[in-house]
Amino acid sequence: MCLHQDPLTRDTASAIANCARRLNLEFELVNEHLGVPSIVNGLLCNRRLCPFCEWRRTRTWRARLLKGLEAYHLEQNKSSAIFLTLTVRNCQIYELRHTIKQMHLAFKRLTLIRGFPGRAWFRRTEVTVNKGLRLGSPLLGSSLHPHIHALLLVRPSYWSRDYWTQLKWQQEWQMAARLDYTPIIDIRKAKSKPGASQRDMRIAPILEAAKYTTKATDLLSLGELLPAFNSEMKHLRLYGVSGKLRQYIKTQEPEPDELFDSSLVETKVQKFSAVASWFDSIQEYQFTL
Repeated sequence: MCLHQDPLTRDTASAIANCARRLNLEFELVNEHLGVPSIVNGLLCNRRLCPFCEWRRTRTWRARLLKGLEAYHLEQNKSSAIFLTLTVRNCQIYELRHTIKQMHLAFKRLTLIRGFPGRAWFRRTEVTVNKGLRLGSPLLGSSLHPHIHALLLVRPSYWSRDYWTQLKWQQEWQMAARLDYTPIIDIRKAKSKPGASQRDMRIAPILEAAKYTTKATDLLSLGELLPAFNSEMKHLRLYGVSGKLRQYIKTQEPEPDELFDSSLVETKVQKFSAVASWFDSIQEYQFTL
């Protein structure tokens, strides 16, 4: 990994390399068959560039959203969800940190506009990587695409007198972000599969809203630019929750112990415990009782 070659990121590389090498698992026994394993303990690095920990953080945020929005809907049961995607032009890697900070400020200004439809919202910032990115090219072309995905909870009146067209969203985002060009935005109603239950209809937008901030395949494509990417992204808060949701959803970055599943010890179900150990020689886990 290129992080090992940079003195400033060598500790991060070592932490990621030693992450999740030994995991304690619990399986629920269902009709004498093993269920999906729960990861109840292990040594995790909780670094942003770690694909394993990013997967676990995504699960944690989804669990928070699911629990929090279930509670919110009990009090605000007439709210419906819409998805909003906000973009700016691609930036070069050394501009990434500044670009994301400015986007977050712009999003805040957008939510303060009089008549803003969202009575509550959850924001996630994602960075995708141009597949043509190569070492030496960031100074010559735009390579990174930061954008905001937001889940907005709107009143029933949004679909009548308070409705914002796509052009309206585009204009308001352009002004909030203080752009001298017309940005690309996407706005759509959150949908679930036909015939889904009321609970599944609420879960569908949550699963979409709490995806990965940067996919592992994108990180790998950065190659020798990964240390610079790590520096630009360090300590940025990529998730945001509106004030009305903070009483329902924990907003702090997940702690290492939150990346594990709940143990089955306190439940009455039959369980089967195992230890998964990673072996570099075969590039896979081996399980022992």
